Amino acid sequence: MTTVAVLPGDGIGPAVIAETVKVLEVIAPCIEYVTVPVGLASLHTHGEALTAENLELCASCDAILFGAVGDNGDGCQPSDSLGKLRHELDLYANLRPITFYSQSLCRVKDISSFDILIVRELSSGIYFSTQEKTRNAALDVMSYTRTEIERVARVAFSHAECRKNRVTSVDKANVLACSQLWRETVSTLASSYPINLSHELVDAFSMRALLFPHKFDVVLTANLFGDILSDTLSVLSGSIGLLPSASYNVEKGYALFEPVHGSAPELESHLPNPFGAILSGALMLEYLGMNNEKIALEQAVHRVIAKGFHTFDMYGKPEKEVTTQKMGDLLVAELNLTE
Repeated sequence: MTTVAVLPGDGIGPAVIAETVKVLEVIAPCIEYVTVPVGLASLHTHGEALTAENLELCASCDAILFGAVGDNGDGCQPSDSLGKLRHELDLYANLRPITFYSQSLCRVKDISSFDILIVRELSSGIYFSTQEKTRNAALDVMSYTRTEIERVARVAFSHAECRKNRVTSVDKANVLACSQLWRETVSTLASSYPINLSHELVDAFSMRALLFPHKFDVVLTANLFGDILSDTLSVLSGSIGLLPSASYNVEKGYALFEPVHGSAPELESHLPNPFGAILSGALMLEYLGMNNEKIALEQAVHRVIAKGFHTFDMYGKPEKEVTTQKMGDLLVAELNLTE
């Protein structure tokens, strides 16, 4: 039996995860789900956002399905749980596909097609280095080793070999020492792979990718840059609510799947877009060896979108706007039609 740890989390996390599990139970009924409290639910019960016991439980499962966590005013930060999972399981490779759905959804004019895969280094960099803060000053240190850069670059190169053999490495090598090491390391490693490697400075890339997304395939970048760029490029898909992600430690066999969006506690539970979480579930199916089910689920999402159904964050006709729960129902119906 395949076992998945389900961590709904805070804010809109429980709503989008509920729809994800509902859909997954239709297309992959062989999976067993274990619900694990995280974020505020864990803080209120156990006094911490993620206990050592639940971290161990997550590590023992075949995969982790995560909703969202955030500061709802109770002092519970994402770093207390999600950051802990990423760091303790050393989930160093974060894959964020940016997918084209339709010209009507794309927020940039005259874009007809693209398929971008952002490979973001996730367990090092400025988010996991030295921090200091006083009343009048603060310090965040970006730090990378050659080994940390090499291992995430290998993931990007391996995916590029299955796509178009093109990798764009994004950095700030004209200013940052970390980026200079990044560019040098990536260039050296690329000579061992049959890929076409190019380098872009992060500011120039952010403009070019929005205007000419079809020119890019696999994008390799550091933790901070990957966070910002994936959110920025979500306008190409149509909404950050559409973006899934997968985080891996390839060597140790750990994998976590979550939507790119945050907890958005201001939203009512019937409003959030469940597609980011559901498509994260599709990536999980592929990881678990259920590639046919993954493809079927992604195709069902495309068909529902093509029919004009949308949540409040997506462009569409007012009469086609549906709730979070209704969107899950539409996907279930679409999957049942193809059985």
